[in-house]
Amino acid sequence: MKKLIRLLKRVRIKFRRSTSLTKTVVLSAVILSLAALLTLHFAISATRKQAEELRSEAAQLEQENKELNDKIDGIGSADGVEEEARDEGLVGENDIIIIPNSGK
Repeated sequence: MKKLIRLLKRVRIKFRRSTSLTKTVVLSAVILSLAALLTLHFAISATRKQAEELRSEAAQLEQENKELNDKIDGIGSADGVEEEARDEGLVGENDIIIIPNSGK
């Protein structure tokens, strides 16, 4: 351990001035890194926006699906058939609707 400490005390690090090529390479690397970060930032922002739009569309479609399922459930009754016929304009408000019995 003592030998290692003596060896480290003898080690001298000499810094040299960097060449213009080294400075150019480092500056280019920094600029390219910043450009890559900005590109990734914009890509992530666009993806988040698209995900939010898709979530909104999914919620809207789920609501529409629920309404359609409720409408399907209501059509099974005589009142449901009458209401749907009136909504579609197949019969007038004062018309009498006769629904034959299915015989079951």
